[in-house]
Amino acid sequence: MEHSEIKVLVVDDQPSNLRFLSELLTAQGYQVCRAICGKLALKAAIAHCPDLILLDIRMPEMNGYEVCRRLKATPETEQIPVIFLSVLDEINDKLQAFRVGGADYILKPFQVEEVLARIDKQVCLQKLQQQLKEQNTELQQSQSLLASILNSSLDGVVAYSAVRNSQGKIVDFLWLLVNPAANNISGRPLNAIVGNHLLAEIPEVRNNGLFDLYVSVVETGEILDQEFYYEHNSETSAWLHIVAVKLNDGLAVTFRNITDRKRGEIALRESEERFRAIFEQAAVGIAKTTLLGEFLRVNPGFCQIVRYAESELLQLDWQAITHPDDIEAGREYVRLLLSGEIQTFSREKRLICKDREVCWANVTVSVMRDAEGTAQYLICAIEDVSERKLVQELLQASLETQTRYAEELTRSNAELEQFAYVASHDLQAPLGTIAGYAQLLERRYQNQLDAQGNKFVGNIVNSCVRMQALIDDLLEYSRVGRSQKPFELINCNQVFEDACANLQLAIRKHQATVTRGDLPMVRGDCFQLLQLFQNLIGNAIKYRTSEAPVVQVGAARQGDNWVFAVQDNGIGIPEQHHPRIFQIFQRLHTQKEYSGTGIGLAICLRIVERHGGRLWVESAPGRGSTFYFSVPVAP
Repeated sequence: MEHSEIKVLVVDDQPSNLRFLSELLTAQGYQVCRAICGKLALKAAIAHCPDLILLDIRMPEMNGYEVCRRLKATPETEQIPVIFLSVLDEINDKLQAFRVGGADYILKPFQVEEVLARIDKQVCLQKLQQQLKEQNTELQQSQSLLASILNSSLDGVVAYSAVRNSQGKIVDFLWLLVNPAANNISGRPLNAIVGNHLLAEIPEVRNNGLFDLYVSVVETGEILDQEFYYEHNSETSAWLHIVAVKLNDGLAVTFRNITDRKRGEIALRESEERFRAIFEQAAVGIAKTTLLGEFLRVNPGFCQIVRYAESELLQLDWQAITHPDDIEAGREYVRLLLSGEIQTFSREKRLICKDREVCWANVTVSVMRDAEGTAQYLICAIEDVSERKLVQELLQASLETQTRYAEELTRSNAELEQFAYVASHDLQAPLGTIAGYAQLLERRYQNQLDAQGNKFVGNIVNSCVRMQALIDDLLEYSRVGRSQKPFELINCNQVFEDACANLQLAIRKHQATVTRGDLPMVRGDCFQLLQLFQNLIGNAIKYRTSEAPVVQVGAARQGDNWVFAVQDNGIGIPEQHHPRIFQIFQRLHTQKEYSGTGIGLAICLRIVERHGGRLWVESAPGRGSTFYFSVPVAP
């Protein structure tokens, strides 16, 4: 968020303070509104909707505490952060400020760096809150889409996560999701057992083999697609067509009750009369064919699926309307059927309709034999499953997207939470130092400063510098991943030269030797690559031994990547600390030994990852370090 987009309301009954703060904030690019009393402040807050309010406590008629209390009681202004301004430094005054809803407290007389730092902190926190709100909105939209798909599906859908023992073996499954159709198909309130264990609720799945099939799907990744006879008790049983796919360390199961169709097939074999009635009235397609697949008789349901007239179908065979890729598998099933090795089979296949469109159908085939057992003809039941296939694909895509969004949101929230924690807690230490020494100056040296007073002033300045450096590095770290600047072709030789020019003072001071080989052209963000080179070369100079630093930069192509190397003769890094140095705020040395904020290498890592590469180090104490990073070869 640029300063020019931020509106600040300054409330103080002293014109000199109003003028000072207005000029200070305007110079920093903020939009400034002013009010000289509490009543005007309340009106200005409603009229201008500021992003931040600087509020004096001691004012006539209505003090700052009462103004803040009314702001927080008004829906239009309750979210606006308030920073109190006061000469009151008693702990009760500060506690009262925070009780009425204040976000921060600044003592008068003002320190410019302190005022700006605290305003920047509140702006950063607001931005983080806005990002979290937007990400939560995206997640809710994704969840709503998934819920709509599940609730509208005609097939039962359930999802489980695996429960493993200490040896990693799957011993149960945990119910994660059940859609309304699953309740209707099962005849049981399955949604009431979400969060429970599968074997505890339906123990019979271990004995009927369904549990082992689920385990196989999770362990092998192979899709389960078969019909299954399920018997819950003597009064409840059903044939289900089950499709199970692996989902992370669990599975998603789609099932349809096909009991009616199975019973219809049995009835066809028992009675020709019943066959004729079912043949003409069945909701699914039915066809009678020769042993070679030529159509002898077809019902209206089959004609509707493939969009042929009955007379047209009777001039064709299965091969003519079957997708070429599915023909061979069907021949093998028919061979097994005619040989007597199987009594019936059911498989999904693609049919080519009259208008040349492709539809998915589940085809169940049985052979009719005479009294001597000789095969006479085939009976085929055809069920249009195109809609179910589409829903299944949408469900799978939605579940994968939902999982990816959840993982990305978790990772993003972790980073944002860490940043917010630092902004609201760790950054207070330097400001506390400033406040402490400022109080000493005020109490002991009101009229003049001696040597001791000058020392205090120096400490204040040093604390301000460290605070500002930390804030700057934090903001830079947060900006790397959000950059929208398009990549362009970059000459890395020029980037190296620019980095050395920026480091010229350090190079001369420490008599460092920095050289390079011939560096390639890559696609990237020029400013971020400059940061990357400058940070790595600067670290090589900073973490030196008693010898003059020697830094060598080179690059070599490895497959589809350029691998850059920044080698030095510095102090080196113990191997156990290699992963740690790339984490934010992880330092191996004290400020007294080596200055810094512990963010530089974390910024380097984010830059490299944004460019599609990786960053690593090879180093040992006393042997120097070589930092490697890869960048894809420019197309």
